[in-house]
Amino acid sequence: MRVSTTQIFQTGIDQIQRNQAELNRTSLQLGSGERILTPSDDPSGATQTNQFERIIKATEQYQRNIDNTQPRLQQQESLMQSGTDALQRARELVIAGNNDSQTDETRRYQANELRQLRDELFEIANTRDPNGEYIFAGTNSLEQPFKQDGEGTVRYEGAEGTGSVREVEISPTRTVPVGDTGADVFMNIPENDGRTTADVTNREADSLLIVDKAEVYDVRELDREEYTIEFTENGDGDMTYSVLDENDDAIEGRDGELLEDQPFVPGESIDFAGRSVTISGDPVDGDKVVSRPAENKDIFSTLDDIIAALEEGTGTREARANLATATNTALGDMDAAIENFNDIRADVGSRLKTMDDQTELNEDRLLDLETAVSEIRDLDYAEAISRFNQQQVALQAAQQTYSETSRLSLFDFI
Repeated sequence: MRVSTTQIFQTGIDQIQRNQAELNRTSLQLGSGERILTPSDDPSGATQTNQFERIIKATEQYQRNIDNTQPRLQQQESLMQSGTDALQRARELVIAGNNDSQTDETRRYQANELRQLRDELFEIANTRDPNGEYIFAGTNSLEQPFKQDGEGTVRYEGAEGTGSVREVEISPTRTVPVGDTGADVFMNIPENDGRTTADVTNREADSLLIVDKAEVYDVRELDREEYTIEFTENGDGDMTYSVLDENDDAIEGRDGELLEDQPFVPGESIDFAGRSVTISGDPVDGDKVVSRPAENKDIFSTLDDIIAALEEGTGTREARANLATATNTALGDMDAAIENFNDIRADVGSRLKTMDDQTELNEDRLLDLETAVSEIRDLDYAEAISRFNQQQVALQAAQQTYSETSRLSLFDFI
């Protein structure tokens, strides 16, 4: 077989170029620290690396969601504690204001402090986070959620209902609400025990009727009807009561006895329709108390009512009875508000704990994923350096061989 001079030269050049390309590739690997420079270097490894990197980026995004959400929830938890402290102080003032040792002047001082606590709660309800968003506005976070009209009545204008609170993803399968709406925290608070309550709807002059409490003794008998406890003075001058339904018909009591013209005993509960109402004091003929299903009441109107009762004073028997009843009502409603605050605060704490747990899971997941990517993609420096040296020697040998071959000529034999 004949080998031409051109073929010999071309073979030498090709060998040099191959060796140079291999040396360059190894040099790039050493510079980048990665074994796979292009997908063709290791198609299977490149595919696995891409899959792992997508999961890593998603996990990092979940962690960013946690990092952005945690401070807001921590701020809400702190605000809930401040609100609870304010309500506890308000409760102390209400109890003190109903004490007979107080004067109308000291009650006005207590009413002023209660008004300041109310303003504090209003400010808490309109708190913004560091981003300028209102914490208790739900998804309508750029608009002030609580506003007062000219008469001081507080209205909630934030988001309500389904989808009113943003949720963030902290894992592929877990989401956490960013906060709570002001409606759930400050407005929609069940009265009394959340099931039943009682109001004085008619108080005659010189009446000292006081509603002490309204409870449920048998939830199975409890209905959603309103009943009126009506007081009447009989011919002997004794006070009696009747419990009437919405048709003004007397109903049966707990023991099956018809509750009509029954003798009134102050402090003794009146039991009917699964509920129990305790009335004390000295009612007069024509006084009426309505027992009704509990509704939702906002904390601001609760404080407004007791402030008005304290400012009214106790100059008359009627005013004294109003204050005693308002005190019992306010204490029940404030206890419900405090319980609501504590429940929401506990739920916020649970969300923060969930985020802490997920952060640990994310950190472990990222470590495992990055380790797997490193094993597939990263370069073995010892092997690469050894290969680099071998390729350098091979390149030098190819260059020297080509140099010697290129000098061969027939003229050397002449």
